[in-house]
Amino acid sequence: MHWNTVVPGIVLLGVVIFVHELGHFAMAKWRGVKVLRFSLGFGPALAAFRIGETEYRLSWIPLGGYVHMAGDSPTDDGTMPGSPEEFLSHPWFGRTLIAVAGPAANLIAAYFALVAVGVVGVSYPDYPNVLGATPDTSVAWRAGLREGDRVVGVNGKPVSTWIQIFVTASAAPAGAPVEITVERDGRSLAVQAAPAEREPLMSSLRRPSDPPIVGTVITGMPAYKAGLKEGDRIAAVNGRPIETWDQLPPAVQGEADHEVTLTVERLGRPLTIRVTPINADGGRAGSGRIGIEPLRHGVYIERHSLLESVGMGFRATGALLASVYSGMWLTVSRPLYYREYLGGPMFIAQAASEQARRGLDSYLQFMAMINIAVMSFNLLPIPALDGGHILLAFVQGVRRRAISARGYQRFQRVGLVVIVTLFVFILANDPLRWVQRQRALDRARPQAPPESTIAPAAP
Repeated sequence: MHWNTVVPGIVLLGVVIFVHELGHFAMAKWRGVKVLRFSLGFGPALAAFRIGETEYRLSWIPLGGYVHMAGDSPTDDGTMPGSPEEFLSHPWFGRTLIAVAGPAANLIAAYFALVAVGVVGVSYPDYPNVLGATPDTSVAWRAGLREGDRVVGVNGKPVSTWIQIFVTASAAPAGAPVEITVERDGRSLAVQAAPAEREPLMSSLRRPSDPPIVGTVITGMPAYKAGLKEGDRIAAVNGRPIETWDQLPPAVQGEADHEVTLTVERLGRPLTIRVTPINADGGRAGSGRIGIEPLRHGVYIERHSLLESVGMGFRATGALLASVYSGMWLTVSRPLYYREYLGGPMFIAQAASEQARRGLDSYLQFMAMINIAVMSFNLLPIPALDGGHILLAFVQGVRRRAISARGYQRFQRVGLVVIVTLFVFILANDPLRWVQRQRALDRARPQAPPESTIAPAAP
């Protein structure tokens, strides 16, 4: 694994873990609970120092972190701690605040990351400013536009990319006409549309279709496991020829959970790859996806003011919460089917690298998603997680007396078994996914043509 893959993942995981543990740490300090250790990572210390009563350490195993508070487990003689400075002896409401503070910090971090996305600019795939197919029945044809025209101006303002055409047109006052200037055969031509024809004209513009060449293979998706690579040209799906990228989605859309055969050209040689599209939305009639994206021609960046980004951050955070919880439900309801969405450090490092290559906005959005995922996972009412501590605190609040030391230990043992099992499953999924891809790549490796066995003719 190269450094440009490792570094984005290390930075992302480091930020997410630090923010989470900082939430617990700050709330514990504020509530007067002693914090004995603040650790990023588990296991032996790579580096450590002490300030006051707290040891701060960076540990070897980068699978999370922890805040070790005084009295966070029963004493050796099986009794509960007795001082308010100790976690289990602290009032139930205070323990709830401490447990909630970690996930809350991740939620806040996700929001600020999404605000930053608006400020640094949201990037969209952009394309050359050339018109594609223009049927003679379209508004664009009737206005005088033809396939191959290069749009160089809208309402007197120069444009050089596809998205700029529409952004410039939308900036005109409502009800105003539109003028489009194009270059055709070395000549400059201008066409105009009345206000009533403005929207129909703009919506009828089409760009040339992309070739069916794979630009990105999304880690963990079916195409990744099947061995597709960037630069592969998909020539056919189940024997049906594919000439443009736009023909690919319909070809696999109705094939969710059914194996399809792709005829692929790689390094100028044909090969066959079998892939099973996944049901993307979880519904019985959902659209099939294999996890590939087309080549990127360019990028259009849309920046927003800080005030606009603050509002956008709220809306984006809400949408991300809904998406993550929906994904969690699918993973719980159909664990074998959606297990590919589960990933450990290797998976996150690969995904973080993909997003970093796309741009800072994509990386920040991915960081926000991981923060939300960590928040959501930790709020599950499972012993040993924050949600388990919240559940116990609420039980004490309702019963008006603390749970016994024996009951607490049993509760934690159950949680430890669940967490260890889940961690083993997730950690094993990473190398298994990688091995599966390597095997698929080996099977799909183009073979060199055999050397001729015909002896040269005698002179």
